[in-house]
Amino acid sequence: MHIRLMKAAKKSLVGLWLLALPFVLFWQVWWPDNEHQRVFQRGDFVEQIYPFRVFVARELGSGRLPTWDSHTFSGYPAIAESQHATFYPLSMWQFLFEEPIPFLALEIEALLHLGLAGIFTFLLVRQLTGRSDAGLLAGSTFSLSGFLTSYPVLQLTILEAAVWLPASLWLLELAIHRLSLRLAALAGVALGCSICAGHPQTSMYIGLLISGYSLTSIITRTGTRRFVLVATLLASIIGLGLSAAQWMPSIQLAALSPRSNLSYDQLSGGFGTSALLGLFRPNSEEWSPLYVGFVPLTLACVGLLINRAETRFWALVASVALLLSLGRHGFLYPLLYAIEPRAAVFRGQERAAFLVSFALIVLASYGYSFLSQKKWWPSWMIPILLTLTWIDLFRANYGIVLQQPPSNGFFSQTPAASFLIQNKNISRVSSEGLLPGGGNAGKFFQLKDVTGNGPLSLEHYHKFLEQVPEVRWWQLLNVEFVLTRRIIDFPGVLLVMEDKQRNENVYQIDLGGQPAWITHAFELTPSQEAAFQMTADMNGLDPMTTAVLEIQPNPAPEPANGPESIRILTAENQHIEAEITLSAAAVVVFSEVDYPGWKASVNGKPIDSIRAFGLLRALALPAGEWNVHWNYRPAPVLSGLALSGSTICLLILLLVCNPKYTVHGQQQKPK
Repeated sequence: MHIRLMKAAKKSLVGLWLLALPFVLFWQVWWPDNEHQRVFQRGDFVEQIYPFRVFVARELGSGRLPTWDSHTFSGYPAIAESQHATFYPLSMWQFLFEEPIPFLALEIEALLHLGLAGIFTFLLVRQLTGRSDAGLLAGSTFSLSGFLTSYPVLQLTILEAAVWLPASLWLLELAIHRLSLRLAALAGVALGCSICAGHPQTSMYIGLLISGYSLTSIITRTGTRRFVLVATLLASIIGLGLSAAQWMPSIQLAALSPRSNLSYDQLSGGFGTSALLGLFRPNSEEWSPLYVGFVPLTLACVGLLINRAETRFWALVASVALLLSLGRHGFLYPLLYAIEPRAAVFRGQERAAFLVSFALIVLASYGYSFLSQKKWWPSWMIPILLTLTWIDLFRANYGIVLQQPPSNGFFSQTPAASFLIQNKNISRVSSEGLLPGGGNAGKFFQLKDVTGNGPLSLEHYHKFLEQVPEVRWWQLLNVEFVLTRRIIDFPGVLLVMEDKQRNENVYQIDLGGQPAWITHAFELTPSQEAAFQMTADMNGLDPMTTAVLEIQPNPAPEPANGPESIRILTAENQHIEAEITLSAAAVVVFSEVDYPGWKASVNGKPIDSIRAFGLLRALALPAGEWNVHWNYRPAPVLSGLALSGSTICLLILLLVCNPKYTVHGQQQKPK
């Protein structure tokens, strides 16, 4: 009993140490002394991740699933933008705080994930090698490695997706060793967490690596081949099922986003060949994503000399990932693109450095285990190697992603921002990305903005803004204020605030824009592109009286013959209600972006919507008094939630019942 307690205490100390290491490296983040305090650099963490999380926390805190965001891109399906990480379990802490969530709290979440990366890697390597000292070396190296402590910290979704690779491999390896379907299911939970974390490219890398690992196990483990296959399939099913509510709407949005038409030059970026030197030494005063430390790299070279299937596998992973990370500067990515260009959906091939780093670290653990079995290898070597590794990685990565904090934070209100907040209503602003915090600051300040900044958005929305003259889309999108550094001289555009110190101007727009309006005439076009062209013709129709449609409205509009009105009663992210009085059949246009999942009902009965001007939602209505409701009920989200719920039931069943597996006709009890 005493021995077990001692072992448990040692394991706990190792876990606490691995969890604490990133907090030591990034001590300036949480240190209360203002003189030494630092924050994560301005970039994706500030301009994307933080406002995304603020929006999700605010919506969930209001009792709503954050499916639609009216504060960005004039409205878009936020739940389909995976970087919101709506369903990621380890982000649920944000409900503990009043809105908006503290910036420091999100930084602490990043550091905790670096610690988890170390713990999970320790558990995996200890399982693979049977040595805790090898696990400690590997865990320390991965959590402090040049890859994880560089841009994944700022692009938090990469970090949070990546840490589940060692966890899923550890649980899968443990499941194979113990012939346990329960552990295989838990490996699936780890995979599901990776997908829900919100970076599909990293999760794809994890899926490919696990597939290769399982194939290697099937080839080399003749006695348990069938179980390896069953365990891998079960983990995959659980992982995909649990995360279905995330990836199903994301696939829908990705197909409608500019990413579906990216060129080879946009997709094939990667490391230059000179970056390969970063394997052997840290880059001076910049990120070192390929650097794992001199000691681990040396031990990885020793691991390469071991003639075993597992070391050959990890050597192959490191080699292939390194070639892939070169993008068009190497031969592998151009070859893959030539074979199947439709499979190339992700940019930034240098992100494959994730697998390079991890594979080298696992190889290093095998190299260390090999040396530690030699009689001439001193037992006191591990503390020396650990100390040298920590010093090396601290020296390489210390402070690289940090900056001095802005005096009042990244989102401190400027005079222009204060003016817009004081005058906000259901109309929109065009901030041109000048709000404090960048293009997504509308989420933070709860301003309805035409601007946005994110990996996924609607391609036809951007085409609309590009092809339609600005003054017209101001009108159609009901823009009331424009924040700009330009001087605008146009009828109906009035300068209402000027900040000479920041060179920012706020203009008020009076071009007749409305949240919804009635038209009794229409022009029919054969396509969305033609609708954009007709809408862009400033010498043609008046969009406030004539709608541009792509299908014949039913009923067809007729001339008005009496008083008419339209009044917006409710304008929320996922729900809009309006009261409409028509003297004759008309097309009612709402200044809201059309997207699959928006459902309309009139006087309680469903009605089909139509698209106006190639972008906006509209209804064809007969004469009368109408109560109109718009609700966002996206089918992929509903289907994904149903699939995720079914998977949770299956998972509970597996965990409770703990079914046995039969090998060669004999039942084997999980240990």
